[in-house]
Amino acid sequence: MASGSPSFPTWLSGRALPLLVMAAGLALSLGLWQREHAEAQARLRLGFDASLREASLRVEQRMAAHELLLQGVQGFLHAHGLQDPQGLRLYVDSLPLGADFAGLQGLGLAEWRAAPGRAPMIQLEPGVRRNLAALGVDLMVDPLIRPALELARDSGRMALSDRFDLQGIKLGKQVGFLALLPVYAPKLAPQSVEERRAALRAWVVAPVAMPELMASLYGELAPGLRLELFSGTEPRAAQRLFASERRSEGGALMQGQEYLVLGGQTWTLLLQADGAFAPAQGLQDARQVLAAGVLASLLLSLLSWALGSSRERAHVLAQDMTAALRRSEQRWAFALEGAGDGIWDWEIPSQKLSTSPRWKSIMNLPDASAEPNMSQVLASIHGDDRMRVQAEFQHCLDGLVPAVALEYRIADGQGGWRWVLVRGTVVERDAQQRPLRMLGTLSDIQARRESEERVRFMASHDPLTELANRAHFQERMNYSLANARRYHETLGLILLDLDRFKPINDQFGHAVGDQLLQTVAKRLKNAVRETDTVGRIGGDEFVVLLTGPVTRDSAQVVADKIFNQLAMPMEIAGVHLELTCSLGLAIYPEDGQDELSLTKAADDAMYRNKRAGRAWMGNGELRGP
Repeated sequence: MASGSPSFPTWLSGRALPLLVMAAGLALSLGLWQREHAEAQARLRLGFDASLREASLRVEQRMAAHELLLQGVQGFLHAHGLQDPQGLRLYVDSLPLGADFAGLQGLGLAEWRAAPGRAPMIQLEPGVRRNLAALGVDLMVDPLIRPALELARDSGRMALSDRFDLQGIKLGKQVGFLALLPVYAPKLAPQSVEERRAALRAWVVAPVAMPELMASLYGELAPGLRLELFSGTEPRAAQRLFASERRSEGGALMQGQEYLVLGGQTWTLLLQADGAFAPAQGLQDARQVLAAGVLASLLLSLLSWALGSSRERAHVLAQDMTAALRRSEQRWAFALEGAGDGIWDWEIPSQKLSTSPRWKSIMNLPDASAEPNMSQVLASIHGDDRMRVQAEFQHCLDGLVPAVALEYRIADGQGGWRWVLVRGTVVERDAQQRPLRMLGTLSDIQARRESEERVRFMASHDPLTELANRAHFQERMNYSLANARRYHETLGLILLDLDRFKPINDQFGHAVGDQLLQTVAKRLKNAVRETDTVGRIGGDEFVVLLTGPVTRDSAQVVADKIFNQLAMPMEIAGVHLELTCSLGLAIYPEDGQDELSLTKAADDAMYRNKRAGRAWMGNGELRGP
């Protein structure tokens, strides 16, 4: 072999080192990409599942609102009988049937004529030309409506018909359904199926157009989502109730479905997400991580080849370059994973901590300040979190877990606390497996935590007034009723709505109306105890749950306070307003044993109150003008 040619071992090491660096870099890049991809998919699934739950909840809440609307008409008919069409017309005209009841074609009455077994429509309000065409239509002859009529009759609760074309009852060509609620003979409370059939007089009927109803609920569906609603448990085209206009681009990335049981009908809600959903959720393509890793691996491989090609310096620099390369790859991996976050490097035997400027910024330390010690870091952690953080770090140092990832609070320098996320792993141990060095990142997640808390709050509260919404109030009421039954306590329920709110809203605009509702909400909360619950269940309808021990006298004191608070003049947007409210009070267990009976007792008292001239009423007894 010529003296100028390199030896075989030298040639092999000069080619092998760059290849090993490239292989290690690519393997690390692939691992980081797989991890980032898995986390992105998990976050995407969480966002999709939240959208699916929200879509289901909207439908259930809207159907609950329709049921309350039908119960109101039922209560009117029990009080006035079936022979007062003018009174029913005025009652329906007074209802706030705005955007909350989109799709509702009217409220009417189908009379039960037992001898021929017919159920003709005898009234449908408002009495526009389209609705007049439906009068006289026998609902019993339609095979899609008859089962719902019979279910409502036998159960005493609201029932929904199967999907059908409303043209069948002369209400225009559009897909919809009927919501039905039975009306029994006055002063009767039938308990069995036989008693209900004998006492049946009519049905409250509410035709609903599905496209209008769903358009009002999902007009602002998140980008990348397509929603479909089917009648039954199988998503078949023939049973489709509604489909959003958006079509999936390039096929669905994920899909999910929920089954809704409403008024004896089972609906299937199908939600699909396409490629536009991930960017709308703020998620980036994990392939960027892989591309950056490949590029960095290539550069490192070229650098190692350049260094290894120098035979004179190769042996001297080999060990130094290997250690430097290892540290460079480790720091690069954590920097890539926590891009935009603080980086820290802890030498455990000396307790020396090295941090990046971003880490100091998150920890409220000046950039030019000296590196803190671990005692200072621990002192900045919230007392409720400190022991948990120390325990998790100790588990990682002991080798019980490969890495640590913790969310905890630190002092924000202004007397408050800020949420952060720390991640780290031991990257170097000695021969006895004692930890020598630990690397990690620190992320500021305060905005994310606040956003999550706001989402949780808005899921259970009315967005305008920040009072409990219908679902949350029902949950609180069911819990309080169960607690009252167990400990033999009493509860109070107050229903109220605002008098003349609709004329005020129409005259001065929705902005003034919204501010008026917010002012009413504040006064209601100021009039009750912190242990009581105030909720908004309709446009201008509110409800108050008084927890025990409650007596009728103490509940009436609270109702008097509410009445007087709301009667005080208001100055809103330069407009001087005065209004009153109508209230109804019911006491558990005296006026009702469960949610339905207690709510009905309070609702009946409120409507007796209205008829008495807007003086509030408790258990049917008039109390003051």
